[in-house]
Amino acid sequence: MGAVLRDTLQVRRRRVLKMARAWRRAALPVLLLMSGCAPGDSPESRPATSRSAAISLADARGRLLELPGPATRILSLVPSVTETLHRMGAASVLVGRTDYDTLPSLDGLPSVGGGLGPNLEVVRTLEPQVVVTFAGESDPRTTQGIEGFGIPVFAVRPDRMEDVPRIVLQLGQLVGRSQDAERLVSEIERDLDGVRGATAGLPPLDAVYLLGGAPPLAAGPGTFISDLMALAGARNVLHDLTELYAPVSPEVLVARHVDVVLVGEGESVDPRLVQDRRVVAIPSWVEIPGPRLGEAAWVVARALRPELARNP
Repeated sequence: MGAVLRDTLQVRRRRVLKMARAWRRAALPVLLLMSGCAPGDSPESRPATSRSAAISLADARGRLLELPGPATRILSLVPSVTETLHRMGAASVLVGRTDYDTLPSLDGLPSVGGGLGPNLEVVRTLEPQVVVTFAGESDPRTTQGIEGFGIPVFAVRPDRMEDVPRIVLQLGQLVGRSQDAERLVSEIERDLDGVRGATAGLPPLDAVYLLGGAPPLAAGPGTFISDLMALAGARNVLHDLTELYAPVSPEVLVARHVDVVLVGEGESVDPRLVQDRRVVAIPSWVEIPGPRLGEAAWVVARALRPELARNP
């Protein structure tokens, strides 16, 4: 995932900006989530598991990260990773934040700037054991600079829906909280299964997801947003889009059959796209491929299918 940063959309949108010069979104806050634990049993109060075990993880680049034990000093340049660490009770390992990490508990941490193109000198002074970055070619200088300091990098790339649980489990291993990570993944999968069951057998819909801009930026078939639409039985009408997120002319959208237009919160829609189509605004946090993926699936499903609003 605006900003420069709606999580990995930070990577995707800057790529689109270079290609189409159409980027204009602003950064969106990441919401602090409830842990779902019983009183007195918060993740932070539980001991981390396997603290003495050596760590060996392959990242999204295929690079192997090896540590003698779970990491205790992490700098995350990916907001969904930061949010995930909080959800699994590992917030204490964070040594810094980006300007786009707005969890209240992070206020006291120094900022390194953006998730892309951070202040490398600040990164070095924080002395992290590991820096979690976006994988891809959008910002190679950041990874090169960090590794030039001798600091290990763990790159993630949550493009698809199935990438999120895998990253959660990897982060659990990284900080020695595999049980908490497995619990979080179970919660996500429970919600995804719930959406899958609630929409099974319903007639298919044709839908599109627009993130704003002129021309509008749209989600292609290789994105987790498109996966969420498919989970609810909706076909992405931009199935032939070759980029993950790319500008699409209104003329193309008008020419295609569309039952529902999903739009990013606060975005204006070309009047031509509204005629004879239902337009539903989606909260901005849904665009963040992180620990709220299961909740995001229900938001998208209910937006596409209002009859599911009665489903608790």
